[in-house]
Amino acid sequence: MNTNNTLLAFLLALTDLEIPLSQGETKSIKEIGDQLDAQPLAWERYTKPKLLEMIAANPELNQRYQIYSTQLINTRVDIPLEYLPTEAEIQQFDTTSSVWVIKGYKPKSSPTGYDQHINNIVIVVSRSEQPEAAVKQLPLEKLKQFLGTSKK
Repeated sequence: MNTNNTLLAFLLALTDLEIPLSQGETKSIKEIGDQLDAQPLAWERYTKPKLLEMIAANPELNQRYQIYSTQLINTRVDIPLEYLPTEAEIQQFDTTSSVWVIKGYKPKSSPTGYDQHINNIVIVVSRSEQPEAAVKQLPLEKLKQFLGTSKK
């Protein structure tokens, strides 16, 4: 499974959570988002195993993740970008100050690329105080309908 599918399955599973994440899980998600932001190339070696470990430790999240993961694997076409939240919808949860934007190196890749867009969603959601509540406010219903998992 590629990066996109892993992160999309995680986000979709998070939208279905009925029990809030523990403080430790919230901290783990924040660390995962920070790592994804700082070192996106460490995905396979470091970030993905940490994310999958955190998912596996939460039975409800793991069950939902497995469902979405399977559906994304079985989807033979790329997920259309319009089924994902827009940059403006993502930014409503971005709590970082403009100071953070000024620091660091200039990014070498375009932030509007598909991979980067999904990473941005995870990064912003992970930095909120309640990631499971923040992700529920994002318009992911079109994606769920595309996958055939809508509750409506």
